[in-house]
Amino acid sequence: MIGKGFFATGAALVLSVATQAQAFQPSAELTLQQAWPVEGMLSGNLSGLAACGEQIQAVSDREDNIIYTLEPGDQTWLATEETFILPEENASHLPLPLLVSAWVRGLGGQGLDIEGISCDEAGNRYLVSEGLLGILQLGPRGGGFARAQWLSVDQALYAQGEKQGLWQQVNALAEGIAVSSDGEAIWLAAERLSRGLLKLEQYDGGWRCPLAGCVLLAERRFLPAEPFGAGVLDSTILAQDFSGLSLWGGRLWTLERNEHQVCRRHPVSGHRERCWSFAETLLNESYRYPEAPFGLAEALVINDQGITIGLDNNGRARLDGDTRPWVFRFALPDDWQHDYTP
Repeated sequence: MIGKGFFATGAALVLSVATQAQAFQPSAELTLQQAWPVEGMLSGNLSGLAACGEQIQAVSDREDNIIYTLEPGDQTWLATEETFILPEENASHLPLPLLVSAWVRGLGGQGLDIEGISCDEAGNRYLVSEGLLGILQLGPRGGGFARAQWLSVDQALYAQGEKQGLWQQVNALAEGIAVSSDGEAIWLAAERLSRGLLKLEQYDGGWRCPLAGCVLLAERRFLPAEPFGAGVLDSTILAQDFSGLSLWGGRLWTLERNEHQVCRRHPVSGHRERCWSFAETLLNESYRYPEAPFGLAEALVINDQGITIGLDNNGRARLDGDTRPWVFRFALPDDWQHDYTP
């Protein structure tokens, strides 16, 4: 039997969603410098970007054991694959219902669901697996096959996140990773419902939560699709999410896919300081995917050259029929340091 309390709770939820959605205001627009298709990714699905020294490296969530190096060209970027050796055993702190998703994806050869890549100053690569909520580490790119190893991650990463509303849905877990230049700290982005930012610190051969806890930020918010134009996105209410993460200029930068924006955040608190939008570019007729129910930006890297965003179009075609992954280079905004306190 459904009682009055159910309807009261449901009404409160609808009111909360409506209130949050109405509060959304688009940010100032970024200036596009150039856009390029990416050739050579075997399965497409560009899910992560990182600046590793002078190179841009990338991963796909369809390929468990490949890292790509992207070679920029005038008209296209060429992806060169590097195959690495996975550990023989996979360890995860996820409960069985969430692990089932990884098992099902593994039947198609993509059980790890690699959603992000980051590099430290020594060139070590770190890949975040959404399927297992784990982190793979590889050495610098070089000759021969690299061998990956799982980092020893504190079980509290899952427990503390779950307590604050993170890790609630299959295929909505870790979606971005950033590593400090000295390789002593890692930040992770939890995707959606709820979205969040978490931090790990290296200690005694393992990765542990800081004294203040792993979770810097956890929030469940929504926004309407209407501000982006009627019919542009095949949805009416969108969950605010994080789909990429970068560490640059002493700040965390979050890729907020459904809001079509990049935000500068404090690395200690996760507090949002300032945001810039890329909606006018990615929702333009030239780059729009008419069958996409939500934003497609999933990869982010920021350096002195600008803000580079990669699309995971999941095989969808643009209006012109193009199904390749694309990368977009935006100029750093003149005010990127506004209200910035080191």
